Amino acid sequence: MKRKIGVIALLSIIIVVGLLFLSTGGKITNVILTDYSISEDGKVMTLKVAVMSSMGYIRTLKASEEGNTKRITFYSTYGLNSDLGAKNEFQVELNPSCNEIYFYNGKGEYMLILQKNSKTNEWERTLVK
Repeated sequence: MKRKIGVIALLSIIIVVGLLFLSTGGKITNVILTDYSISEDGKVMTLKVAVMSSMGYIRTLKASEEGNTKRITFYSTYGLNSDLGAKNEFQVELNPSCNEIYFYNGKGEYMLILQKNSKTNEWERTLVK
């Protein structure tokens, strides 16, 4: 009887831990740009980012490009506030026609973060509202 209770307790713990692990690692909506730099040839941008809240770490990003815009979605690490695999610096390739970079901010919406100045051809941060 004690063995049966032990097995049930162990299985319950494994299920709970598994569900916690699977329920994390999703999209992060509160990422801010702390710094950025462009390679000399202008083909790669290095983004330094952080999470605005006290909980959460960034694991990876997915970028998509459509026309002159690049949309970036960041994903959290697995586990509750785990820093395992966390990164704060990412490199993204830039198409020569790209002149706007957006970060995902939830509910299918993206916020303009960086924009290329049409006169100077230099990247500039946009004012976040």
